[in-house]
Amino acid sequence: MTLTNRHSSLPNSGVALRPSVWAQRCLAVLHGLVLASATAAYGGLCPGELERARDTRQHIDQEWPLRSSGDESTQFIQKLGVRLAQYNAGGSGIPWRFFIVRNLAPNAFSIGAGYVFVTEGAITFAQNESEIAAILAHELGHELAGHFCNQTGYSDSRGLFDIFDSPAPERSMSVGSGSVRQTIDPRKEEQADQIAVAILRSAGYDPQALLQVAKRLPTGGESHLLEPRRIQALERLVANHQQSSRDLPDSEAFNAVRRNLMRDTGQR
Repeated sequence: MTLTNRHSSLPNSGVALRPSVWAQRCLAVLHGLVLASATAAYGGLCPGELERARDTRQHIDQEWPLRSSGDESTQFIQKLGVRLAQYNAGGSGIPWRFFIVRNLAPNAFSIGAGYVFVTEGAITFAQNESEIAAILAHELGHELAGHFCNQTGYSDSRGLFDIFDSPAPERSMSVGSGSVRQTIDPRKEEQADQIAVAILRSAGYDPQALLQVAKRLPTGGESHLLEPRRIQALERLVANHQQSSRDLPDSEAFNAVRRNLMRDTGQR
């Protein structure tokens, strides 16, 4: 694709749980353990993944404007992304690199080998730090799930905010223009969401943020992936989370970055 120019163990509360609630909580714990085991086993890059990612990166460098690596916004996103990756055992063997695309559309995508791209529009679209953390955690989820293994094309997974028409449920679709194309697979999106929710919980961010971001994605001329099945899956994933004082508040760094980007891009 191309972008437009400008571009847990259960707590003992002393209250008996109804069987259905108990079952849901047990399933949630088991699900988290399975995810942790799967991603821990991954632990690094697949054969050929780095070469494919570098090839794609060259095309991106040639076709899309990026903010510099020394830019305050890029440094914030890099630090946040690396910190989030530390909350998954599989993330320790990956050289994570985060970049900001100079584009106002809310969009994010990963290309393998730890390369993650987020647009200026995604940062200003996020209403709080938990939401931008959720956006990054979803992209980490694609990498940690091994979605860039055994590829034949440039990028084999769709980011949460890609600006393309959504495919019919249950099937993949190749989309894009220019030299970089992506294969949209709803099942992979759900897998990335599962890992993202686990990361957000571990990092202290409100996992409800991922659901809120997905629900707020704009629809219309440039349709986004917003299929009901995926929203319903996210609702089930975050159903038992109760917002508490443990959830991290917005940092001054996030507020400054978002404020400066809105000023630089003429947004209010």
